[in-house]
Amino acid sequence: MTAPWFKNYVGVKLSDDQMRDISHPNLELTAHVTMKTVQTFGLIGTMFVGPILALARKDTRNWSGVQAKMTQAGQVGLGLGLLAGPLMTYARMRSVSDPDGAYDRCYRLRYNRTQVKVDRASILGFVGGAGIAYYMAGDAIFGGLVGMSGGIIITSVLNSIF
Repeated sequence: MTAPWFKNYVGVKLSDDQMRDISHPNLELTAHVTMKTVQTFGLIGTMFVGPILALARKDTRNWSGVQAKMTQAGQVGLGLGLLAGPLMTYARMRSVSDPDGAYDRCYRLRYNRTQVKVDRASILGFVGGAGIAYYMAGDAIFGGLVGMSGGIIITSVLNSIF
């Protein structure tokens, strides 16, 4: 990945020539798809699967049990996302006949501010949530998962409103 990709990712305004500087489109596309699968599986595991698993058993129907199951399911979701992202990209790119397909997709993704905002919010949410939880003597992984999920949900809602 290149400096223009990173600059765009953190919000630096770039010229169109800089946005076109995509030296490793397959790597950039794989990173994007992996980020999305990690976000999706992590969110589903943390916010849906974890609480359902906790409520299904009598001995985990308390806050510590729910928190433990949310953390466990969220971690499994992150792991599945890390595995699924590259596999999904490979499967899709294998069936694309246009050699410039990955480049074109990366170029369009760089201009998709909605996607970039959600990615930023998920990363900042994870880091912020983990930091706050650690500072408060809690489980940093749980804080990170909840922060990531919150960042994704809040940014998605704001993107749909504005």
